[in-house]
Amino acid sequence: MRLLANFRAHDGFERWQRWTEWPLVVLGLAFLAVLILPLATPLTSTESRVLDIANVGIWLAFAVDYFLRLYLTQDRRGFVRGHVLDLIVICVPFLRPFRLIRLLAILISTTRRAGGLAVRRVTLYVIGTAVILASVGAVLVYDAEKAVPESERTIKTIGDAFWWALITVTTIGYGDVFPRSATGRAFASVLMIMGIALIGTLTAALASWFVSLVKSGSSEAGSPEPDPHEQGDYSRLLGELRQVNETLADLRSEMNELQAGLYSPALRGVPISVRTSQADLERLRAGQPAHGSSFESLIQPANESAESEASR
Repeated sequence: MRLLANFRAHDGFERWQRWTEWPLVVLGLAFLAVLILPLATPLTSTESRVLDIANVGIWLAFAVDYFLRLYLTQDRRGFVRGHVLDLIVICVPFLRPFRLIRLLAILISTTRRAGGLAVRRVTLYVIGTAVILASVGAVLVYDAEKAVPESERTIKTIGDAFWWALITVTTIGYGDVFPRSATGRAFASVLMIMGIALIGTLTAALASWFVSLVKSGSSEAGSPEPDPHEQGDYSRLLGELRQVNETLADLRSEMNELQAGLYSPALRGVPISVRTSQADLERLRAGQPAHGSSFESLIQPANESAESEASR
């Protein structure tokens, strides 16, 4: 249990689904053979027993996969709600009338496990559905045609039935073999309609995939790689702009300091014509004489000049 808990903590659910994706698809096709063989040809008791064992083995494989994924997932309630068909595969009994339901459930659940691109999932779904429909239709038509006199039958062997199912589900229809009975024609009608729907679905998925490829290619072509020389010039320009911004910031700081010195309370009444150095301003702000002179001696010449100008 400790090993499983460690595996669950390290993306165990996704890793398990990747590992079991294609093996379960193969088991689903194997179950198709288990379903068809008893209908297609008479079997001995030993062969019937082997098919029953294979049926139980396939059921066990899907049951183990379901409960292990239920343990590994982080949202168990959501897993149960989103994987009802997987639960049907386990709960539907082994009785022959219910085997077709199990087969359809296996088909849908395994195609859902395919993941990846939508075209991949649709392609797998169409191929799997076509194989199942052709196989089941061939066996059912072959069994229905036994009621027709042999001289009037065109589907005389199981091989003829599979050939007819293949050309019908692919909408080719050579016309060399065809059902004569009413039951066989009813099955043929269903097979033809399903074949047309499947071919249309596959064609639409492939067309969508090609369109996405063209769009991705055009977007890559429309965005060329940048020139390294242009990148170098751009980097140098950014560096120069940073230097200019730093120089402007220094000048702005010096201007702020100068304005704070000029409008200091210690300098009120001192005319702007008084030219002093930055050191003198600092001394004046501190109330000290500039260059060894007193504060009044610094202001006096400027005041006398101002009074003489006023008397004129």
